[in-house]
Amino acid sequence: MTKNQIHEWHERIEDGRKQYIRAYWNSREWQFQVAHPDGEKWMPLEQPEPERWLELRDLLFRKYQRKKLPWKYVVELDKMLEKRGIRENEPAKDEE
Repeated sequence: MTKNQIHEWHERIEDGRKQYIRAYWNSREWQFQVAHPDGEKWMPLEQPEPERWLELRDLLFRKYQRKKLPWKYVVELDKMLEKRGIRENEPAKDEE
């Protein structure tokens, strides 16, 4: 991955306001930050939940589909997720 990538997205919290999430690649690792609607200050997320990692993966995949990001970045993130034991929800397979 290239140095200093920043990817941002938002989600709605309980009261309907937007909370922004930022994932920052600093050439060695991903760092996550969150900005609550009450203030504009970015707070670090030391131990992001698996859902955050999957949201980042989804964001990178969508950027790849729009030709805004090379496929190798998605593959590299998939390798990181595999090392962490994080997987997307797979449909249940019928056992015969």
